[in-house]
Amino acid sequence: MTLRKLAFLYAALLMLSLAGVLIGYRYFVSIPNMVATIDDFHQRELVTLNSALKKEISFLQTMNYDYAVWDESYEFVTKQSQDFIDENLLNDTFVSLKIDGIFYYDLNHKMVWGRGFDYVNKESIGFPELNLQTNPALKSIFPQANKTASNIPRNGGFILTKQGPVMFSATELRHSDRTGDPVGVLVFVRKVRPGLIKALQEISQLNLSSHILSKRQKQQNIPKLDGKLYGETFTYKRQRVIENPSGEPVILLKIAHQHGEKPQLFDKTTLFTIALLALIPLSMLIFVNRFIVSPVTKSARFIRRMVNTKYFHHLTPSFKIEEIKNLSDDFNQLISTVNEQRTALEELVLTDGLTHINNRRAFEQFISNSWLRMQRNHQPVALLMCDIDYFKPYNDSYGHQAGDNTLVEVAQALNKRINRSSDMVARYGGEEFALVLADSSTQNCEYVVKIVLETIRALNITHQHSKVSNRITISIGAALSSDFSVVPLHTNYEQFIKAADDALYLAKERGRNRAVKVNFIAPSNKSVFCQEIT
Repeated sequence: MTLRKLAFLYAALLMLSLAGVLIGYRYFVSIPNMVATIDDFHQRELVTLNSALKKEISFLQTMNYDYAVWDESYEFVTKQSQDFIDENLLNDTFVSLKIDGIFYYDLNHKMVWGRGFDYVNKESIGFPELNLQTNPALKSIFPQANKTASNIPRNGGFILTKQGPVMFSATELRHSDRTGDPVGVLVFVRKVRPGLIKALQEISQLNLSSHILSKRQKQQNIPKLDGKLYGETFTYKRQRVIENPSGEPVILLKIAHQHGEKPQLFDKTTLFTIALLALIPLSMLIFVNRFIVSPVTKSARFIRRMVNTKYFHHLTPSFKIEEIKNLSDDFNQLISTVNEQRTALEELVLTDGLTHINNRRAFEQFISNSWLRMQRNHQPVALLMCDIDYFKPYNDSYGHQAGDNTLVEVAQALNKRINRSSDMVARYGGEEFALVLADSSTQNCEYVVKIVLETIRALNITHQHSKVSNRITISIGAALSSDFSVVPLHTNYEQFIKAADDALYLAKERGRNRAVKVNFIAPSNKSVFCQEIT
């Protein structure tokens, strides 16, 4: 064999070896790693979807629990008073709670009272399936007995009715102090509407559609929704079922992931690369090591590190091969989607990032619950809307960093003055804060207002550009609801907040560095101004 032939054979073997390495690496390492990572993100999306669905059930269970663990509900099942129905189970109750059915049962699964009312269309509807005497298959909605006295047995999930799929929550009845022997169960139901699917889609970033299962689909053993992939082959379209408490499928969810096309082994770029390897094997060996093997290995190492540390960021290597660059770009887009989802979920937490007190979302949840308790239990409630006087000139003069420091000082000072667990303080927005005083008398409300005014003054924060003082002060609008004879059940807490805002506006109009307290009267949207506090 001549040297030329040997060189040719060596070049041919080197070309075949390099081509084999490239194809083998993509087939056995690169593509499986990318597929595994994408599968991991798909599973995280399913986990997010399942968690969001459980959260919706938890919201319904919270309202159901409030009505079930209540002396009047407990007595109603034993005495069946029509007055209780007339006072508490009105159409407005369904609308305010956003539920479509309320059903009281005794311990023998006999319905004591029940009614369906579509809170969206505001019309009566029927749920014949919830007659457990004639439909014993649904007795599984009853909560299982709990041996722990401190926990009230309850259950929640989905069932199929004449009105279509509904979400339900069932809680054993107890006295308000959680004592008493079981006498029955209270069940709330809410229809599964397109709005629920849309909300789940926004949180999970998945394309979702829901369907009632056909007989053929029930026989296909479609996996239930629990955040697992069940060893499925790589795909970006999946089906999951939501089951009732008996384990029977009720709703079919068709799921399409945002990203998930499987990387291809061969394309134009790969074939072009192999052709170049055939022409210049030695140069291509250096090229593969520098521009393909090394970056992909580094990226795989980065991906594994991200999986282990749970901290996701973009791949930084700059790929020269177009196909691998596209795959890297798709991966980086997946990372962006995951980080956007994480940011969206973090924004849902109830703590203000700057002041570390409750944020506006937490305030709205708290005032809503406090308002419902006030209407149900006839307990007075007070709301203080506080605004730092001339805060914009303060920011402009002393800088935003000083402004942020002042917001933190004011927030913490207010927070220290709220000592009862039934009260709360929140950052309402900008330089405005809100204080909710549950079960507060007129005297207590006025006392807290004076304390708050003096507390902020006592901070002694210099403010040379204020028109009312040379230090930081606040204005307060306080609204107190204590005359229950003039506060109907259909009055909402937004009107109460408006009354406090109006009082705050009046306090500013009268010169700031003071408070105006009003007695809230509804639904006329007018408030009787009774006192100015300085």
